[in-house]
Amino acid sequence: MRWSSIRNLWTRWTGTSARGDRSASADGRIVPSDRLAVWEDRLVDHGVSAEWAGRLAARLAPLEGELGGRAADAMLLGASLAVEVQAEVQADIERNLRDVREVERLLGAFSGELQKLDEVLEVLSAYAQRMRAQPGKPDRRTLH
Repeated sequence: MRWSSIRNLWTRWTGTSARGDRSASADGRIVPSDRLAVWEDRLVDHGVSAEWAGRLAARLAPLEGELGGRAADAMLLGASLAVEVQAEVQADIERNLRDVREVERLLGAFSGELQKLDEVLEVLSAYAQRMRAQPGKPDRRTLH
């Protein structure tokens, strides 16, 4: 096996070259590590979290070569806006999930109270049936 083939396999498997100066982007294109670091820093400067900056840098850096350097600012702005919108949507989802959990808790408590009421009604029903089944007491009034 030739050295270049081994290096290509290593690059695809680890995402870095044997020399460590390049990384594979999300779509498999090789991007210099320093270029990725610059993109990550710029994304963080635009308000993107470090977690998202790493992911986005790997996808945006290769596009800079295709679209040109002038498009970089637009890509950064678009990425930061997309992350903001995603954060808002995530917050809405979490709030809705909390609301659903609260409704589930309330319905569970209501169900428990209905079970207690059902038990009480069964006891009262049994008592009423027993009262009906008892023979009437003779009238103790004297009729003179």
